[in-house]
Amino acid sequence: MYINEKVPIEDVFPLKDEHGNDFARRDYSAKANRDYVARLAESFDKATLQPDEMPVLVQDDGIYYIAAGNSRVEAMRHLGVKFFRAVVLDDTVEEAIEKKLLETAVRTNVKKTYEDGELAEFTRQLLLFGDDQYVSEVTGLDKSRVCRIRRGAPHAGEAVDQMPLEWYEAVGEAEEAGDAETVEALTAASASTWRLALSQVRAKRDAEERKAAILEALAWAGIPVEKGDEDKSGLRYVSSVETAEDVKNREWPDGSVAYMQWDSWAWIYAPKPEADPAEEAAKAERDTARRQWNETCKSRGEWLAGNLAEIEPGHLVGLLPNGSELPVYADDVIDFAEAYEADIPIGPEVTIAAYCALTEISPWPEGLRSPDPEACRLFVRLTNALELCGYEPPEAEQRLYQTCMDAIGKEDKDE
Repeated sequence: MYINEKVPIEDVFPLKDEHGNDFARRDYSAKANRDYVARLAESFDKATLQPDEMPVLVQDDGIYYIAAGNSRVEAMRHLGVKFFRAVVLDDTVEEAIEKKLLETAVRTNVKKTYEDGELAEFTRQLLLFGDDQYVSEVTGLDKSRVCRIRRGAPHAGEAVDQMPLEWYEAVGEAEEAGDAETVEALTAASASTWRLALSQVRAKRDAEERKAAILEALAWAGIPVEKGDEDKSGLRYVSSVETAEDVKNREWPDGSVAYMQWDSWAWIYAPKPEADPAEEAAKAERDTARRQWNETCKSRGEWLAGNLAEIEPGHLVGLLPNGSELPVYADDVIDFAEAYEADIPIGPEVTIAAYCALTEISPWPEGLRSPDPEACRLFVRLTNALELCGYEPPEAEQRLYQTCMDAIGKEDKDE
């Protein structure tokens, strides 16, 4: 390639294909194109009548063919220029024609949305040329992408006409990074499955990297990793960790151990604290009282359902704390009737409503370390009232009754 300072314009002609057709050349007989040439000429240097960007020519036996710049040459003809400066390529006319064919295929279709296969085909042809910069300029692809595409092209094999442009780039990028696993996965995939194959490789690698980071952090924290099927008796669950930061950003109990889950996160366990005999005894007593309460409710409910007609409503209503509301037709009255298949005549609704209100809270509510004295008093009063009506408490209720009496007595003594 060189610059000719004095190309005779009369020896310059458009580049034509083997059929005599111009490449991407305007029809300068059309008025719109003649006007365009005139406007273009007005932009030239007023002293030299030359364009800022020199036309590109190919010389053959004293004849110059325009590889790029047909309109600029026409504008100089319009201005009456006899000689002009131009870049003259060392290519043969045949090479220039081949380049121009490909360049025209892309540049004259810039408004078209290419299918993957079409753009890949243009690029594969352009890759026949060794100049990545030229391919970049013609296709509009970044030069670094062209380089990756060129690197991935040899891996296409028989699928050369099926794979999209992005596949070539992904393979080239993996090869450039020395990632043989990804190259193998991509070359084994098809045009419809390569993206899935790539995402699977990346997901697998991300999981491996995350696992390695977690294991490193666990070692840093002094937490050994046990097998997932190890016996966890004597251990309590502490937390899960999904990243190395989860491990490093907190203090862990002495003796903590980790169990990896699906190779991407871990559970942390620690030894259970030694049991407090007093706390264990209190818990056992609480659990026993709750079982007794359940048995009591069942026993009382069955008895009350069979003896509604004989009980004066006021007998239970009088047990309620002052100011208590008594929703006679509340849901719990209906629930009672359904649970015990009781035929409730007019009048006993009040009895049932009072009974339901009196049994809303157990003597030892959930979450308390000891019985609730007020709830115990209601329990004792209701038991006494039902006994006066003929009810005989079972053994479980009698034991719970004594627990309530003890709780009331303890409170009275503390006061």
